Amino acid sequence: MARPKDADSSHTQAVILDAAEDEFADQGFDGARMVAIAKRAGVTHALLHYYFGSKDHLYEEVVGRLFRRHERLLEQLSASGDRLSARDLVLQSFDLFWAHPNQVRIMLWEMASGDDRVERSMKPFYETMAGALAGLTAKAPPSCEPGRDPRDVYVSILGALVVYFFRDPTIKQLFGENRFSEEDRQRRRAHLGTLLDLLL
Repeated sequence: MARPKDADSSHTQAVILDAAEDEFADQGFDGARMVAIAKRAGVTHALLHYYFGSKDHLYEEVVGRLFRRHERLLEQLSASGDRLSARDLVLQSFDLFWAHPNQVRIMLWEMASGDDRVERSMKPFYETMAGALAGLTAKAPPSCEPGRDPRDVYVSILGALVVYFFRDPTIKQLFGENRFSEEDRQRRRAHLGTLLDLLL
């Protein structure tokens, strides 16, 4: 297929990736349809295939874009020169998820599917994550109770962080249909910080 004439290819690809990200977040990989993605993006089905070929390739591009943002965050935190703290890692991840909640939603679909598709395609991200998490010392600060491990705190609070982004009826009842205002963000971030201060 020839390239469409007079097309701004970078803009078109970005629009398609945005639409695909929303579709994969709503439906998961198996439930997402290329026709639905083309409709969301306002492009033809043929144009979608011209730029991305297959659903597998499009999914890999969507997930790659999300995970590269997180990878850059980990690299920035690790490059600060200070030992990476569980507190910084959780709160910075919260900010990232708030800006890009589809990352959480897509990962929930992945965990439910039992497939290791993302793990295979995002190997560099997981290697960066492993390196960053290695900086979470297993030795708790002197002020902590004996046996407290920052890695456990990180994993526990990360779970609490992710739950807020679930499309769950109970959470909607607790916080309302629209719980993503700036006021909500500040309140939720402060709450996570308080929990981390209690546990670390």
